[in-house]
Amino acid sequence: MDWLKRLTGRAPKAKPERTESPGQVVDPTEMLADALVQHGIELGRTGDILFLPGDLGLRAFIHDLPSTNEGTFLVAFELVAASPLTANKPIYSSMFGHGDSREKAVANSFVKTMIGPLHVVLESLSNHVCDPPQALLETWTSATASWNVFEGQVITEESEGPTHSLTRIYREYGWPALRRMFEATQSRGPHAISVTLASFNGEVSGIDILLDNEPWLEAVEHFRTLPWQSGPGYESARHFALALEKASTA
Repeated sequence: MDWLKRLTGRAPKAKPERTESPGQVVDPTEMLADALVQHGIELGRTGDILFLPGDLGLRAFIHDLPSTNEGTFLVAFELVAASPLTANKPIYSSMFGHGDSREKAVANSFVKTMIGPLHVVLESLSNHVCDPPQALLETWTSATASWNVFEGQVITEESEGPTHSLTRIYREYGWPALRRMFEATQSRGPHAISVTLASFNGEVSGIDILLDNEPWLEAVEHFRTLPWQSGPGYESARHFALALEKASTA
């Protein structure tokens, strides 16, 4: 998978043979539905599509990926959302998860989805607001449009203790740069931004930035020039945001 190689900076190894029984294979729709019910959200359902107040539709998928480390499993939990606020166009987000079993990898990816993209989607596209709100809200403006930008937490994982060095540089330099490039180049309408960064032993080995689910090459090139100060071992940072055009007051 080209995008996986882009993130890790190296070709994936073959995934180890599964040792889990079929009964342990989880249903992403059930996981998502249970989480939403626990949030106190009323749901409708048709097949694997969940419907929420505000005409928000959600689907969930689990993608098994080749693992880069022997004896581990790697998956991606993908959340797909559409509503009238996105002009009924699908918005995609994916969170990687890993573990020494597929079940643990799925749980790892789902937790990241819960604390990142899911809260962004709920608070921007439905009438649900967490207490306290989990998504940060900013206003971005260009010469032709203005957007409410809902952003989730920057989700960090580190193998050698909490330095948060990758996240710190991203917050100080990367996210402001994305805002400047967005305001200078983007057309009206809704837009989704997804950022995944990875470093290993002091070197940034993966930069993946998507705008509307397509590689944002200008942003990737700019990120390669940032003064990264990644720590020892493995470190990653993942971030998801959704920009919704504000209604014109003219």
